[in-house]
Amino acid sequence: MSQDNNTRLAKNTIILYFRMAFQMAVFLYTSRVVLHMLGIQDYGIYGVVAGFVVMLSFLNNSLTTSTQRFITVALGRGNQTYLNDVYSVSIGIHILMALFVLILGETFGLWYVLTQLVFPPEMLWPVIACYQCSLGMGMLLIVSIPYNATIIAYERMTAYAAITVMDVVLKLGVATALCLFADGKRLVPYALMMLCVAAITRISYSVYCRRAFPWLRFYVCRDKSIIREMLSFAGWSTFGNASIACNTQGLNLVLNKVGGPALNAAREVAFQVQMAVTQFIASFQTAINPHITKTYSQGDVQQTRHLVLQSSRLSYMMILLIAVPLLMAAPWVLKLWLGKVPDHAVAFMRLMLLVSMVDAIANPMMVAAAATGRIRKYHTCIGSILLLPLPISLVCVKYLEMPYETVFVVLLVMTIIAQCVRMVICRELFGLGVMDFCRKVLVRVLLVSVLAVGPLLLIFQHVTNTWQAIGACVLSELWLVAVIVAIGLHHEERIFVLKKLKLRK
Repeated sequence: MSQDNNTRLAKNTIILYFRMAFQMAVFLYTSRVVLHMLGIQDYGIYGVVAGFVVMLSFLNNSLTTSTQRFITVALGRGNQTYLNDVYSVSIGIHILMALFVLILGETFGLWYVLTQLVFPPEMLWPVIACYQCSLGMGMLLIVSIPYNATIIAYERMTAYAAITVMDVVLKLGVATALCLFADGKRLVPYALMMLCVAAITRISYSVYCRRAFPWLRFYVCRDKSIIREMLSFAGWSTFGNASIACNTQGLNLVLNKVGGPALNAAREVAFQVQMAVTQFIASFQTAINPHITKTYSQGDVQQTRHLVLQSSRLSYMMILLIAVPLLMAAPWVLKLWLGKVPDHAVAFMRLMLLVSMVDAIANPMMVAAAATGRIRKYHTCIGSILLLPLPISLVCVKYLEMPYETVFVVLLVMTIIAQCVRMVICRELFGLGVMDFCRKVLVRVLLVSVLAVGPLLLIFQHVTNTWQAIGACVLSELWLVAVIVAIGLHHEERIFVLKKLKLRK
């Protein structure tokens, strides 16, 4: 990359990290307040009902991938007419898909909520109201995607960070406002206020895009080739992302079926921690993903492979910094954060963090695969593998009566298998050698993991209270940073870090 690109990438990464740090802190505090205000039962009900809508709108992820890919490619080509056509087609497709989700949600979705979800009979009308609000949030999320993707493609990360920070602050306000309502009657007001927050965020994205990119205007594009190409890409992405929806919200429905709202509350707590941790690396990946797509669209495949290898390795190192202390000190962290910890939350959190560590390596490969446009085989293979945890987990916990944690053990195993298959497919798509990936990424991250985690296991064996856990976490962070800088980074990356830390001139 050129010096200007490097400077812009560094600037965008720093901006997104400031956003991430603030967002993660507020996010975790908000989760604690909401759990306390709603109670375990209502918190679990909201998690599974809202999660079911997210699963219905699994088109969201596929359309996000499709839109970001096409807008970024258009920018890479420098073709303004093609860019306007892509922008207009994407808005039209998202409006149609939002209507499709509405129809699906008011038919199959409503039937499932009324007949299959497990909740107390007296909660029927609050559950219906919560579901309708969540469905509205899902639709708003879908129609916001073209604007969100445009901001990221143009690398306007300051605006992106500002809007996401506003979103998390509004959600904090919602959590605080719950004290105005009586105990046991907060679920519906919470759902309504969250719907209002989604509407404000949606309006903010569209207003910014209209003012920042006046050359982009929505019109009825009749270029059938673009429409066909985007729909085909989104169609295969939909299959792949349907499997992701099954692995997240689908497994939540399995837990609801076998354990009810209390088990959903444990999963929701673990999910909130997982989301906070993945946000830590999402900032870095959001900044570098457009460069992966642009280098491929410009024909610089060698640079694309370099960015994928670098992003996969550094993403894992970043998540390791946060995940390892949480894995080690999980009981004390959740106790300090929540006060009262739902049963199974500790085990769920640990397993979900391990899944996120594997996904951190995989995400840059997904972006590069999408950049090629040849995603049929990729999503067919990976999607088929990632659909398996849902039926396997259901059989294990419901019919074989295995522990609830089996759900996430199965997910972890299938995620690792999917990563192995992903490496083979990426070799075919853009020439990413399997041995090259193993040597430059997997071997290094495994070595860092073993050297970093081994001594920490000995330390945490002697932890018996919260204050000792905090001290052990601080020591573990220092040790992790030392191991990552010494072994996890390449020479030029190490020099850069040491200069920033003023340890080397």
